[in-house]
Amino acid sequence: MNIKQNEPLVNKIIKSHSKYKKIYTGNIVTVNVDHIYIQDGNSPTIANFFNKYNLKTTFNPRKISFFFDHSVLSTNKYISLQIKNALNFANKIKANIYKRGEGISHIIAMEKNLFQPGKIILGSDSHTCTGGIFQCLSLGMGASDIVAAMITGKIWLKIPETININIVGTPHKTVRSKDIMLFILKKYPQKIFLYKSIEINGEWINNLSIDSATTIANMSVELGAKCIFLPYVNSIKNKTKKVRKNNSNYNLLISIDKLIPQIAKPHYPNNVTNIDELSGTKINYVFIGSCSNSSLEDIKEISEIVKNKKIHKNIHCILTPGSKKIYLKAIKNGYIQNLIKSGVIISPPGCGPCVGTQGSIPADKDKILTTMNRNFLGRMGNSKSDIYICSPIVAIYTACLGKIPQLNELK
Repeated sequence: MNIKQNEPLVNKIIKSHSKYKKIYTGNIVTVNVDHIYIQDGNSPTIANFFNKYNLKTTFNPRKISFFFDHSVLSTNKYISLQIKNALNFANKIKANIYKRGEGISHIIAMEKNLFQPGKIILGSDSHTCTGGIFQCLSLGMGASDIVAAMITGKIWLKIPETININIVGTPHKTVRSKDIMLFILKKYPQKIFLYKSIEINGEWINNLSIDSATTIANMSVELGAKCIFLPYVNSIKNKTKKVRKNNSNYNLLISIDKLIPQIAKPHYPNNVTNIDELSGTKINYVFIGSCSNSSLEDIKEISEIVKNKKIHKNIHCILTPGSKKIYLKAIKNGYIQNLIKSGVIISPPGCGPCVGTQGSIPADKDKILTTMNRNFLGRMGNSKSDIYICSPIVAIYTACLGKIPQLNELK
């Protein structure tokens, strides 16, 4: 099949999974699905669909996975029963099961090579878009669509318009990929990216590690995008190689020249300002983790910063590794030892406090600084607290100082 050089990647992937030789933006197309995964938070709704309509089988149990990541440590008997029922349902349909403590669904999907170039992966979690770092069309969907795909192995898609982003310039040395996404959220309204496929490139982006690229892909849903593709793919030897696109026609040119660390204020991810505007703000609680920043690279960096330091006496600081594999490597390399000695609390691999379904729940009037991707009111389980979003480096310096640092305090 002859494909134009500048044909959007999302079109190429959708065509390869459908019966159509030509498709256009706005077309509604039925496609075959390569894999589906479900997390424990919405698995009861999916199980209820099966029970209500007396559904017995799936298109292929080997291509369906259940992850138990949102409620690793149950806080009450109702959540415990929900997890028990979800586990029973997963066993009943003979799906793959990744039990509590294995880690976050999207991180494990990366580790297990579910995200592969050119594949279509569906997840029952909005941050399934993380798979875009491997040029995989990975889509978060609601329960009814997931059930339909589980039964038929197919799903309908509306072909999204593609928007190309070219990142240019050299930011401050303490800027990380989280700052880039917060900066884009601040600079552009969500309607620009709504239901778009993003292809993002640029020298700074192209030189990111896989761990750093994960943050970029993960937060594309905060922009409102349908999916995202970064210039990375898996090689046959299960390593990574970088691919730079030849197409030089970009819809958006974003300069990050001299950009400094960014922080999202309550209660929206796009309520963003420069770090210096908030320096000196006292914080009660620092959480480092979630599917956007729980990698080995993140843990290594904060461990090196906190070595021979102490977490401030007024700060409650938690780290949640993204997976058991990451956790074990962090232990082996001495990162966890450094963090524990400093006063950081380590919680089991999973989503941790991110969605407020397990501890630690903030107190009334607490100010939380977190590496999560969302800071909506009540997100962490208490609507009377305030959540700020930042990169891991800003989070750990804050944890040591007891307040948000000035730029010159970041080393």
